[in-house]
Amino acid sequence: MSNNLAYRNGRRRAVIAAAGVLGAGMILGASAVGVSARPIVVVEQVDVEAEGPIVDGEIVGSHPSISGDGHFVAFQGIPGSADDQTEEAIEDPRTSTVYLTNRESGLTTEVTPVPEGVRSGNSLHPVISGDGCTLVVATEMALDVFSDDDTNDRWDVYRMRLPHCGDPTGWELISISSDGSDLARDDVSTLDPPAISRNGTLIAYTHPATQLLDAQELSTISLVDLTLPVHDPGRSTIVAGMPVAAPNTQFIHTGLDQPALSDYGRFVSFRSDAQSTDAVAGWGTGIEPGGPATGQVYVWDREQSDPFLAVRLVSARPDGNPSTVGAADPSLSRDGRFVAFTSSDVGLVPAAFAPCADACPTQVYRLDRDTDQNGWFDEVSRIKMTLVSAEPDSDPLVAGTAPSSQPALSADGQLVAFVTKAPNLQLLRASGGGESSDGDILVADALLGTLRRVAATADGIRPAVAAHAHPQLSDTGRSTVFDTLAAEELLAAPLLAGDAAQGRQVVAVSAEPTLSLADVDLGTTMVGLEGDEWYVAVINSGPTSFTPTQVTVSNHHFKVNEEASTCTLGVSVPPGGDCTVRLTFTPSASGSVSGTLTVSEDGFQPVAVSSRVIGAGGDPALRTNPAGADLGLVDVGQSSDEFQFDVENISLAPSAVGAVRIRGAHADDFAVTTNSCANRPLNPRATCSVGVTFSPTAAGRRTALVEIVSPSGQYTTMVTAGDAQYAPQLLLTGDELEAGSAFIAGGSGYPPNTELSVVFGDGTGEVVTTTTNGDGGFLIEVPIASNERGGDRTIVVQATDGTVASTPVDVIPEQNLMIGLPGFGLG
Repeated sequence: MSNNLAYRNGRRRAVIAAAGVLGAGMILGASAVGVSARPIVVVEQVDVEAEGPIVDGEIVGSHPSISGDGHFVAFQGIPGSADDQTEEAIEDPRTSTVYLTNRESGLTTEVTPVPEGVRSGNSLHPVISGDGCTLVVATEMALDVFSDDDTNDRWDVYRMRLPHCGDPTGWELISISSDGSDLARDDVSTLDPPAISRNGTLIAYTHPATQLLDAQELSTISLVDLTLPVHDPGRSTIVAGMPVAAPNTQFIHTGLDQPALSDYGRFVSFRSDAQSTDAVAGWGTGIEPGGPATGQVYVWDREQSDPFLAVRLVSARPDGNPSTVGAADPSLSRDGRFVAFTSSDVGLVPAAFAPCADACPTQVYRLDRDTDQNGWFDEVSRIKMTLVSAEPDSDPLVAGTAPSSQPALSADGQLVAFVTKAPNLQLLRASGGGESSDGDILVADALLGTLRRVAATADGIRPAVAAHAHPQLSDTGRSTVFDTLAAEELLAAPLLAGDAAQGRQVVAVSAEPTLSLADVDLGTTMVGLEGDEWYVAVINSGPTSFTPTQVTVSNHHFKVNEEASTCTLGVSVPPGGDCTVRLTFTPSASGSVSGTLTVSEDGFQPVAVSSRVIGAGGDPALRTNPAGADLGLVDVGQSSDEFQFDVENISLAPSAVGAVRIRGAHADDFAVTTNSCANRPLNPRATCSVGVTFSPTAAGRRTALVEIVSPSGQYTTMVTAGDAQYAPQLLLTGDELEAGSAFIAGGSGYPPNTELSVVFGDGTGEVVTTTTNGDGGFLIEVPIASNERGGDRTIVVQATDGTVASTPVDVIPEQNLMIGLPGFGLG
């Protein structure tokens, strides 16, 4: 929806004002970190108590799963804790159990303790449903002693309805054998987590393809519909796209795995090395006979009755053929429109890839299955593949130079979190570390083209060691959970005094959206009559989504049209998007009236934005056309083009413009630059024009009201707005720097009176700080360590609000001269 203002059919529309909102982070297993989008991050230590087993101290954890609203996080961790020295804890043979953290209360509960009389066993891969009411785990324990005989590999999938949803249940066995015995399978794959629909009634999991003869080492996926009775043949089904016979090819097959579900389970995505799009699926091929068959990512529409259309290939090249090297790790948006996945195929989209021969680095991709947004997925020429793991603003697109993996989507599919080892995706590089699957965690906005780092050190500038994995996003993308080996570095403090728990820790980070809602003056309206309907827009500048559900106004003279306002629909407003509020003003007496307009969310950690609404009772004389304007994006210190609007005399008598003045939240950023209304009468239906210019003094959303007043005091307004950004410039004394010496750095275009950090882009060396002057400029001498690494480097100068500039340099290493001594050939 456009942010421009317009007046049509007696309705007037305004735009918004800036209202920054803070972000917060919470420690689950150990610590929380800052966000590169620069919200203020609050670090909290979780208070660990339990409704069941008592768990004290730090919990070493991994593989987190988060509810849609971010309220609950489940993760697997070590039983007990570092300071639990009870006899039961010491004798506990388990290496993994499952915990659930309530982020509002701070309580963490072990949900898979060993029941009395049950053989001990590990529990893995917790997944919580989007509504936060159902938890699914894979466990060795026979939690249903009537159906689970606790034999073979012992691994089964169980689910539990959680007590906070008001309908608690015990553990229910999901992975039932297909032989009609209703006994546990005892062979569920522990390589993949199960998948669950938003309301917890559909569960998909990977297991051996025992329905096929001679299918050793072959896996498949079962989909369980818990709305059907246990003995209903449709309760547990093999997903579409699975062949009905064992492979008879020249390739080594693994089958189907890695299930993912959309909101209510209409769409099921998975990896398969079969030809799963065929009406009767056969087995696929590979690169070389005797080698592995190539796995592709597919999506199954459970509501599509045509077997030729039910399963679609996701990992397709532009010509429609499957990826030559395959794909993996599917993730679905809530409605199934977007699919994120990984592949090392350099032919999926046009981009500049690092030279590679046999093994190219994996990249993260995102498929839009409905580019025209008509609700029909997978129409010819109406799908689009994009490369997510690419340098921001690069043209042509430059892919990451090292592997990216583990994508996770927000509910609307606009945000993609992923793990990367690529050093070229951020100005400040994170040093490598951790396990082979670890890396830096970035969140890409696929619509706006931005790429932000989630894990920074406590100084807010340097990235933490890239030892993070398994990111997951809440519905709005506001909360990112992941596990890390760098928790102590992120927190910049010991995890525990004394013998700290070592290992992976689960971390949650929240970045709240920056919302804007303008102060609006509806001008003079005739007493007792309802005035024009105004459109007021709430604009979300990101970096995460906003889901408003309520609109209120504190003064009854202003009325909100809830049925026509999009901010009342409970629909997510993504970064870069807006929703509208329609309101009218009915004065009961002459004079000025004001109130507070508030647009807010409900639920866990809701966000709200407010503004002032004003009107006056009287005889209206003037009207502006349009009622408002957005003057676009302007660099701080520069000026926009002039915008002119008309002022009309709508009364039946001659009038005039007595004054034109600017007020509001950022009045100093706007100026009246032309005024043809001055010193002239204005007859009925006659018009004149006023021009305004936007010259921002700070970054962000900026708004003001241009007030047009008649000599008798009646007035009207025009809402004007614009976006501003800093455009920093950085200069050095030269592009060759010698180790052991110093250089002069200077710049302009930064925020005034703000601390800057000067650092090498690869994160090595000391951070040197300085403060800008009142004009946003700086000049500083920066020493270079004598042992600084030589070669091509980058100097980065970053402000605390994230404003950053960089320049390439060549560092000349210090020469180590040997002093000649007699007898050693040099003297």
